[in-house]
Amino acid sequence: MRKIGLALKIWMAMLALVVLVLGLSAVLQSSLIARIYLKQQSDRLLESGSSFARDVNLNDQAEVEANVYALASALSASVMAVDSKGAVISWSGRHGMGRGAMLGRMRGGGPGIPVETADLEEVLSGETIVRKGVSRFFGADVLLVAIPVKKAESIAGAVIIQSPMAPIEANVKAIEQAVLYSLLLGLAAATLLAFVFSRRVTGPILKINSVARSMAEGNFGQKINFRSGNELGVLAESINTLSGQLKEKISTIEEMDSTRRGFVANISHELRTPLTIIQGYTEALMDGIARDDQQKEKYLLNIYSETMRLSRLVNDVLDLRRLETGQISMNTGETDIADLIKAVADQYGGVVSGSEIRVLAGVTGERLTALVDPDRIRQVIINLVDNAVRYSPAGGTVEIKGEGLAGKIKVSVSDQGPGVAEKDRGLIWERFYKTSDSRLEREYSGSGLGLSIAKEIIERHGGAIGVESRPGEGSEFWFTVKRT
Repeated sequence: MRKIGLALKIWMAMLALVVLVLGLSAVLQSSLIARIYLKQQSDRLLESGSSFARDVNLNDQAEVEANVYALASALSASVMAVDSKGAVISWSGRHGMGRGAMLGRMRGGGPGIPVETADLEEVLSGETIVRKGVSRFFGADVLLVAIPVKKAESIAGAVIIQSPMAPIEANVKAIEQAVLYSLLLGLAAATLLAFVFSRRVTGPILKINSVARSMAEGNFGQKINFRSGNELGVLAESINTLSGQLKEKISTIEEMDSTRRGFVANISHELRTPLTIIQGYTEALMDGIARDDQQKEKYLLNIYSETMRLSRLVNDVLDLRRLETGQISMNTGETDIADLIKAVADQYGGVVSGSEIRVLAGVTGERLTALVDPDRIRQVIINLVDNAVRYSPAGGTVEIKGEGLAGKIKVSVSDQGPGVAEKDRGLIWERFYKTSDSRLEREYSGSGLGLSIAKEIIERHGGAIGVESRPGEGSEFWFTVKRT
């Protein structure tokens, strides 16, 4: 069974509501209009009859007849004047019977005057009568108005007006038809307006549904072009915002997944090399390939060197992971960066063993205080120095400088190595990234994570890190932290 759409439901609901309201309104209006029109006619007859009763002289036959005739003509009704005994003084009819016919019926043994005896007695007792009913005399519905004629505080007679209901009912029916036509016209207009409104309401909803389905299929490029201050406009804006946020989050997840895969591939590669070397030398020792103690010692030293390389790699990976996940808290305190620079330079003993590379501290003696974690900032300086030493030629110099700037402290580590190509400067901070000029033949080989760790630590301190280099002229790695 096919489901009814939202637009059709709204249209049907609105149409039913309009039909109900207009239908009730039409019924109430028709009834109200009929009562109002009947009252207007009653008031008209009553006003005319009252004026006649107030001004007529029942003792003047000619005047009475003239006034009766004029009133009957004006009202298109039957008008009769009677004396205090109920005898007819004058009568004139304007709804199908003339005076002669009337008098003939009364004298020929007919039903008598066209007024019920009770009504005649009531009006001659001084009561004004307004009544609608069936006249036995005329054989039709009439509107009867009977008004007593008072002279000198006594009842001199009465004027009786009977207007046929047929013309009144015809006018009421015409009014009811007009109301019916208005109802039909209102229904037609309501049908059109309900259809337009339902489309305006469901149009944005259908668009929102389409965009939501596209989002479910992984397409976040569509937007809902609907501007309105109502709830649908707010919903459309929320969907657009959700789409953008989901797109960003999915891109981030994809990037993280790509990074994870790259990380696994890189760490696997970095682990494979030392493990292969360790395995090779170990098998050589087990197979007795080493000819003497000196060669055995050489094999063992190589195994130890690669083992230390593995240890550094594992420690660096763990450090980087803990930094990224916030598992390492920064134990910050007011620290003199100049002292850290001197301590690192002293750690290398002035000259790096076996390479004749000198590590110098360049500080002016001023206090370079900052609110930092001293152990982590020292780790950054060491990582930058290790990197500089690794790329410096034998006999070269690595200098660590510290200087105070406007609200900041800048620490730089410069070397005399081959420099960093411009295309590599944005990539050297990535994990395991090594330039094409990396001197892998050195006995000391880095893990490829030192710069990544340094970048994470400095960013955790709210600082910045970068490099300035010209190929063939060395490099200067620097970082800044806020000065206290």
